[in-house]
Amino acid sequence: MKKQAFILIAVLLFTLSACEQKHFYNEYKSVNIKEWKSTDTLTYPIKIDTENKNYQYAISVRHSKEYEFSNIWLKVYIKGNSIDTSFRYEIPLFKNDGKPYGKSSGTLCTQTIPLKTNLPLYKKGTYQISIVQLMRKDPLDGISDIGILIDKK
Repeated sequence: MKKQAFILIAVLLFTLSACEQKHFYNEYKSVNIKEWKSTDTLTYPIKIDTENKNYQYAISVRHSKEYEFSNIWLKVYIKGNSIDTSFRYEIPLFKNDGKPYGKSSGTLCTQTIPLKTNLPLYKKGTYQISIVQLMRKDPLDGISDIGILIDKK
């Protein structure tokens, strides 16, 4: 009986530790998979509680295997705490042979890439990251979600 209780407690502790949040910030916003317009802005509020902390940033794109382009261009806006900046970012989604980068599950694929641009989120405060699509096709179909992931270094 003691052995079974010990095993149960060990499994419970393992399960709880596996459920811990992996990222400092991790949020996905859904878009209309059949019609993401260039005017549809995805907004991510981020609260920074620590001064001068270094973070690693990534953007994650969930898309269908039928997405017609090999990449996606996004415009990223950052506002807050006396910061107002933006940049364009290209995310490759398919290899030259047509296979998707990242992970696939059913008809959806997820490509997560670190941002090479260092974001200026060094001061305590609330920031807002906004993303729009910059593809020539408008509205764009085949994209289901865009995520922002932030990890402490």
